[in-house]
Amino acid sequence: MLLLAVTVAGYSQNEKYKFKTIGLSVPIIWNNSEATYYALGNAKYPSGERTSYGVNLNYSGTVYKNLFGIVGIGYFKQAFGIQRPFEYIAPDGSKPLVYTSHYAYHNVHFLVGVGYKKALNETLSLNGQVIYNIYNSYRQRYSQQYFPGVNEVYKKSMSIGRMINLNVGVERKITPKISTSLGALLPISTHWNNDEIFVKYVYSDDTQQIARNKFSIGIAISCNYSF
Repeated sequence: MLLLAVTVAGYSQNEKYKFKTIGLSVPIIWNNSEATYYALGNAKYPSGERTSYGVNLNYSGTVYKNLFGIVGIGYFKQAFGIQRPFEYIAPDGSKPLVYTSHYAYHNVHFLVGVGYKKALNETLSLNGQVIYNIYNSYRQRYSQQYFPGVNEVYKKSMSIGRMINLNVGVERKITPKISTSLGALLPISTHWNNDEIFVKYVYSDDTQQIARNKFSIGIAISCNYSF
């Protein structure tokens, strides 16, 4: 009888941690990034600021006690405010040296990660997540400063990079099954791939890299349904 009581108590203790959640999240990230190009043989490192944003559909579930796993898919527009030369093609077919004023990649966004949730009271919980993000672009837009209103738009399929984010915030229950959360988003590791539209120079192997992250910070807003 005592063994049965201990078993039931242990099972109940584990049950209180269990949850499965479907969530809709909106990440917004401000970034300061730089790139490389050469002018008369001299290296230039232009930088610029831009805000990126998206929307994701996520699924999360308990792994062990307060630990949970998360996977998701969505849309993300990654933007860069960097002025740099690119392969602009004029209406007459010529290729004058033209610089971007900013450029952006529209992506299908995949994510996977782990998190930790700690209840503070009946309605509030602390929520921390480490998320690995992969960005696959299906549309690219390059705005330039010499021909206002004229943009180069491509619809190539390309992998543009990956990012690891730390998300720490607060989750609040609205009903027993519905909650909202707000968190600070800090990219702790970012790598962007090459884009062949940027001018390649023999002086360096990073002149076609989309960008290099100098500093980023953001927020994530979520609405969640538990079942």
